[in-house]
Amino acid sequence: MAFLEKYQAVEVERAPGQDALERAKHKLINAINGQIENVKNSGQLNGRGKPIRDWSFRDDDGNLYTQIRFGTRPIEFQSGKSFLIATPEDLIPFYSDVVEAVESGELDEIIDKARKIGARGHGHKWGHGKRGRRHRKHEEA
Repeated sequence: MAFLEKYQAVEVERAPGQDALERAKHKLINAINGQIENVKNSGQLNGRGKPIRDWSFRDDDGNLYTQIRFGTRPIEFQSGKSFLIATPEDLIPFYSDVVEAVESGELDEIIDKARKIGARGHGHKWGHGKRGRRHRKHEEA
């Protein structure tokens, strides 16, 4: 039996997917909620069964800081990447405020910029595939 006799193609409207910024915001909110759960009960596991990495840290003077991370990278805000937090008890209200800011759209421009860092093809002169690093030396010589 021929393929076209066995299967029939039809016209169907595909529902539009969520745009990239909305997906990034959803991903960030999930990560922040994971941090909130981790503050409440340290040692939480992520979806892959690994411990959730804590975004907060102390400097040499004992000051508590936290970052908002998109994937593995801290998001860069106009004034820096880290926020000074008075006490560990203030982490949950801080993270809750970040979630509100993300949901309201206040951080859309910053999230969109963070989303594009490390994206495929971003800033790559040679791209991927066979003609990547291995052949670059020969072409530049």
